[in-house]
Amino acid sequence: MRFLLLFLSFVSLAAAQAVKPIPVIFDTDIGDDIDDALALALALQSPELDVRLVTTVVDDVESRTRLAWKELRLYNRKDIALATGASMPLLDPIHTGRAQQFEVLTAADDIPPGANRRAVDVIISTLLASHEKITLIPVGPLMNIALALRVEPRIKDKIERIVLMGGAFTTSRPEYNIDRDRAAAQIVFTSGVPITAVGLDVTTKCKLQGSDMEKLRAADNPASKFLVRLIELWQNGKSDQYPTLHDPLAVAAVIKKGFIDTEAGSVSVEQGVTKFAADASGTTLAAREVDVRGFLNLLVTRLAAPPRVMTMR
Repeated sequence: MRFLLLFLSFVSLAAAQAVKPIPVIFDTDIGDDIDDALALALALQSPELDVRLVTTVVDDVESRTRLAWKELRLYNRKDIALATGASMPLLDPIHTGRAQQFEVLTAADDIPPGANRRAVDVIISTLLASHEKITLIPVGPLMNIALALRVEPRIKDKIERIVLMGGAFTTSRPEYNIDRDRAAAQIVFTSGVPITAVGLDVTTKCKLQGSDMEKLRAADNPASKFLVRLIELWQNGKSDQYPTLHDPLAVAAVIKKGFIDTEAGSVSVEQGVTKFAADASGTTLAAREVDVRGFLNLLVTRLAAPPRVMTMR
């Protein structure tokens, strides 16, 4: 009997570990293109993920942090740490101008005091304090990640992998996140940390359709209505213009490996272009194919659902 109880305890423990959420840090330039807000919502709505920290990056990071905080509150996730990241790329100047999505911000959307902390410091402290490896999901320019790797190399051993949205690996096409900070991208890709790169080769195939928008509009909860409002601001009067889901696909690639097929290799960055060399021993997995409909079904179902009820960690 004692042996049976020990065996059952072992099986229960193994089952619990098998479904344990993946701890992640989400790094975003939320506010410009609409896909950042959709990606954050997908991460928050996915029980497969344990979002430990959200950080903002590039240009008007204060407004980006306020927008991220507004979204976290709508999803009842004020428990998630938030930090404000690097505003200036390592090589290029800040871009001025106010993103249309910032129009949703009001005087009530002040960030909590802790969110003023420097993102690089909080990324480092979160990683070093963790008893398990953490997956990083940067969906903007890579300054925060590159600076953290340079400031504290010990964090490499605490990173499970970096799943980033960036690059194009079958063409010589520059991609914004890489081109905006080429030096930071080169630091990340040559860091030796395992990387899954979700680039334009697959993300441009993933767009919301009119039927998907109708499902979001029909959702009767404040969080989904907030996302619809952000999409409408992004559309800027062009109601037949639907978002390309670059950043949400990177999140989905962490949730379920089967959404993308990848090829191993190494990456160098030359004038904003990601040069991919196939190599079975390479540390970068570049996305080649994508299950578009499977991904869209997951995304729309979760974004149309009410904010999920959280249990204590």
